[in-house]
Parts: sequence; C-alpha cells; structure tokens
Amino acid sequence: MHKYLITLIYTWIFVACCLFSLWVLSDHFVESSELAILLFPFGFRIGLILHSPKKYWSAIYGAEFALILGHIFLFNRPEFIFLIMASLFSIVILSVAHDYYHGGQWQRLRVIGIAIIATSVTNTLCYSLYYDDLWSALLCSITGAIMLAPSCYLIWSYLFQNSWALLTADFIHKPIDLRNRHLLLYLLLFIASIFIQTGLPDELRRFAPFCLAIPIILLAYRYGWQGALLATLFNSIALMATQSNVGFSMTDLLLSLSAQTLTGVLLGAGIQRQRELNLQLTQELGRNKNLSKQLIKAEEGVRRDIARELHDEIGQNITAIRIQANMLQRNDDVLAKHGYAKTIEELSLNIYDTTRGLLNRLRPKALDDLGLESAIQQLVMDLEFESQNIKTSIYCKIDEPNLNDTLRSTLFRICQESLNNIAKYAKASEVTVSLFQKNNEYHLLVCDNGIGLKKEAVKHGFGLVGIQERVQALGGIFNIASGDNTYKDGTKLTVILPKN
Repeated sequence: MHKYLITLIYTWIFVACCLFSLWVLSDHFVESSELAILLFPFGFRIGLILHSPKKYWSAIYGAEFALILGHIFLFNRPEFIFLIMASLFSIVILSVAHDYYHGGQWQRLRVIGIAIIATSVTNTLCYSLYYDDLWSALLCSITGAIMLAPSCYLIWSYLFQNSWALLTADFIHKPIDLRNRHLLLYLLLFIASIFIQTGLPDELRRFAPFCLAIPIILLAYRYGWQGALLATLFNSIALMATQSNVGFSMTDLLLSLSAQTLTGVLLGAGIQRQRELNLQLTQELGRNKNLSKQLIKAEEGVRRDIARELHDEIGQNITAIRIQANMLQRNDDVLAKHGYAKTIEELSLNIYDTTRGLLNRLRPKALDDLGLESAIQQLVMDLEFESQNIKTSIYCKIDEPNLNDTLRSTLFRICQESLNNIAKYAKASEVTVSLFQKNNEYHLLVCDNGIGLKKEAVKHGFGLVGIQERVQALGGIFNIASGDNTYKDGTKLTVILPKN
C-alpha cells in the first residue's frame, strides 16, 4: 500500500508538470485558455489513460482537475467548469475504450480513433454550454488527440513491446549502435521542414504543403505508420515554430496539423499493412513449397514401401507357389500332392493378406463402403485397442452424405495417425474421438489420458508435422495440447476444417 501511494504521488507530479507545459505551449498558439486545455493537455490525457492501469487513473485525472481548478480560481473563470464536465464524461468513454484496448496494433489504432472521436464530440458539447465557437473546440480536441494519443502508443510500444537486453557486466563491452544514418535523416528532414516554411518565396508559398508531404511519404515508406507519425511531429514543430513568419491563422494551423497527422498515420498504416500482407504471402508460398516437398516425399515413401512389399512378400510367395506347383505336377504320391496343395493354399492366403493390407494403406475399403465413422471403428479394431486394455469412445455427429471426399479422407488419415501414435507411445487407458459439425466447420478432437508429449515431439515428430501441414493446406486450424495449463492430463489434438 505504501509503494502504491508513493507511485500515485509521483504519477500526479509527473502528469501535472506535463499537462501544465502542454497548456502553456497550446495557449501560445491558440491564445485562448479554454481552447488551450482542449488542445494538447486533453490529447495527452487520452493517450496516457489508454496505456495506464486503471488503478493509476485517479492520479492522472487528479492532476488534470488541479490544472482546471487552478484556472478557475486564479483567473476567476467559473465557466471553466465545462472542462470538469468534459473530463468526467471522458472517464466513461475511456473506461470502455480501455477494455477493448488489447490485441494487435490495428485493433489498438482503431480503439484510439474511436476514443478520439467520442471524446472530441463530448468536449464540444460541454464547450457549447458557455461558448458559441463549436468548430474551434472540435478542431482543437481532434488535433491534439490525433497528435499525442498515437505518440503515446508509439512510446509505449517501444518501451514495453520490445525485448530489452539485460544490463550486465558484459553489456559495457558491446558496441553502441546509434543508427547514425537514421538520426541524420531525421535531422535533415526537420531542417527541410523549417526551411520550407520560412525560405520559400511568396509566389511558391502555396506549394509548401506539398513539400511537407515529402518527409511523411519517405518515413512512411521506410518505417510504416510509426515513421509517418514521427514525420508529422517534425512538420508540426516546424509549423508551430514558424507560425508568426508564415502568417497562418489558428484555424489554418490546426487544420494543417490535423490533416497531415491523419494523412501520415493512414498512409503509413496502409503501407505497413501491405508489407505485412506481402510477408504473409511469402510465408504461405514457402509453406506451400515445403508442403509440396513433403507430399512428394510421402508419395515416394509409399511407392518404396509398396515396391518392397510386392518384391519381398508377394514376389517371393508367387515364386514359392510356382515351385510348389511344379513339384505337384512331377510327383505322383497322393500324400505329397496333398502337402504341396496345402502349401500353395497358405502362400495364396499370405498374398491375399498382403494385398489387402496394401489396399487399406492406399485407400481403406471401409471408408467407401461403410462411411467415416465405421472406418474409424474398424481402425480401432485393427489397432487392437481392446486387447491392450484401452477403452475407446467414438462420437460422430456429422452429415456424411454432404462430406466431400477430400475432407473425408483427411479426417480419416488424421485419426489414423493420431491413433497409431496413441497405440505406440501414449500408454493410455482411455481414448476419445469426437467428430462433429459446427456452423460451416468440421471439428475433430482426439483425446487420451496417456503420458503426454514432449515439446520436441509436438514440433518435429510422430507424424504431427504432416498432420499440421495437411490441415493448413486445406485452410484449417491445428492445435495440440499436452501437459500444459490448457490440458494437463494426456494429450488433446484439435483439428478444425472448413466445410468448403
């Protein structure tokens, strides 16, 4: 409790100093105390609240209330009470936004955008109770929030989403990478932005916005939305620093700041999204290439095994039958002929059994004649689970007539591989196979209470890689849980395949 109170005090002091500094900066440009608070202080508060645990919100809002109350009493401005109202309403809005502020960066950026719009509208409605210039209030709220809320996310992402090296004695011997080229590029772009605002002649002044877009495009192309945001911040500093020289009005300045920030972030987000899609496509192509290699390897393996069976079993048995038949023809002894005939019968049965086994490996007859559920039951019988004291339960609730042949064979092969692994390695006493249809997906669950799998086996062995690649090739989802928090006893294999 003591540490928590100390943290609250330090947070209050830090936020109060930041809000006061931002208010002074805002008041210099908009020359209106009430609009100055709506500009940078409220925008900073949105970004800070979204990235802070709710237990520290009291310190953040306490610092903001202190700033507003100081204006009310020091400058005798009772109408500033609308700022208190806007802050109180924002607690509800940002509390809801904070609950959805998780996941990837696109989800977070969407939440930031919605929170900016909602709080800006709320600020404008509260502002309308005492003032008439609603457009300025809305513009200030949106501009400040667009500039500072994504910047807070950028800083938070850099500090808490990256892997940091441990500060050890060996760390001092590592060379420091200052990224001089990056720093030089930032500096040149910043200088170019100031020169464009101050150095262009009057007849070329109208081309200044187009020139300011160049650093945004460059950094967006190089670093995505983060680079575009940095570029817009550079341009914003240049615009505010040269405001008196270029003669911008407050509305022009705010419009320029908000437009270039929004355009830069959206442009950078689009470029970054395109790169991510290209990367995903490259990964999928590589995965498909590996899958093709695995399929070719598996096909050659099956051909090799069949050729070995044909040569070693069927070929030798046929040769033996020919020898026995030749002996039968030459020998007139009735008892000897009876022995030759019995040997030929046994060899023929061996050929039949071998051929049947090969055909089942290529395509189980029960799968075509009896259906998927019966084929799985036959598989359990062939694996002799009952003789191994393994209790097996099979639940199948799917519409088999509408199940296409590819999915039918895939589901069977997955069951075959899984049950084979259980019979060989799991040392289980209970096995459950569940196959059901949900919405437009087929769900297959294979569970056992055995000894589980090691992480190395999950990633590399026991035919699981082949199952995963087969499922991914059909656009499905593969998951296996063994010995973790989600499934502690035994192993649970889950496969979800789309219907079409």
